[in-house]
Order: sequence, then C-alpha cells, then structure tokens
Amino acid sequence: MKTFFLILMGWAGLLTAQAQDKEWSQLLKDYLKLEDALVESNAGNAKEALLQMQKDVQDLQPVTAGKAAQQKELKFMAAYFDIYSKTESLEEMRTGFGKISGSMITLADQKVFGSEKLYVLYCPMKKVTWLDDSDAVKNPFYGKAMLTCGNVKKTIN
Repeated sequence: MKTFFLILMGWAGLLTAQAQDKEWSQLLKDYLKLEDALVESNAGNAKEALLQMQKDVQDLQPVTAGKAAQQKELKFMAAYFDIYSKTESLEEMRTGFGKISGSMITLADQKVFGSEKLYVLYCPMKKVTWLDDSDAVKNPFYGKAMLTCGNVKKTIN
C-alpha cells in the first residue's frame, strides 16, 4: 500500500510539472506572437497577443506558488498588462513589450521555458533588449523602418 501511494504521488507530481511546462511554453509562444505582430506593425494582432499573455500570466500565478523569483516576474508582467493591454497605440504597445521583455528574459535565465535555445537581442537605438527563438534580428521596436537594427547580446539554452 505504501509503495502504491508513493507511485501515485510521483505520478501526480509529474503531471503537475508537465502542466506547468505547457503553461510556460504557452506564455513564450504568445510572447513570440506579440513580437511578430510588432515587427509587422500590426496593432490588432499585438493587442490580441497582449491579452492572451495577460491570461497566460494569470494562469501561471497559482501554479508558481512558493517560487518567489517566478512570482515576482509574473507580478511585474501582470502590472504591465494592466496598463498596456488597454491601449490601441502601437508605440505604447512597443513600450510595454520592452518592459515585458525584461521579465521574460529573467524567466528564461531561470530556465522556466525548458531547454529551448533562446536569444537575447539588443536594440541600440532604444537601448532595450528582447527575447527571441531565432538569432536573426527582426526589430519589434521599429518594424520595417529599421527591421535589422540590433544584435544578439547572449544565448540562453
């Protein structure tokens, strides 16, 4: 009976970890959608991605209880979403993306997104960094006006 209980508890822990991994993956996926929308200067898609990320963060907050560093970044992002998800301005969304990116980079450094190779890119004109799953620079802060302005600052894997 004790062995069965231990197996059951181990299985439950594995399912919880898999659910968290899926939720973190969804947050990264939606962040990359936001980045793409900003690169394309598509305010509608950017707003949709911001709203989805806001939901992702709300879903992640209860499952990260006891993980202070992750909770801190999720709280920062929740506050940014409260501000920037209400705007229709592409420039304000880009400003919000810069702030959200700081937390996403911190979370990537904590390895919450698994073993996926990620890149921290830097825009010298805005003096801001962002996260991408490609080392090809597509600047979300200027879109097509300065699409390749920037460089890879570091790799996270």
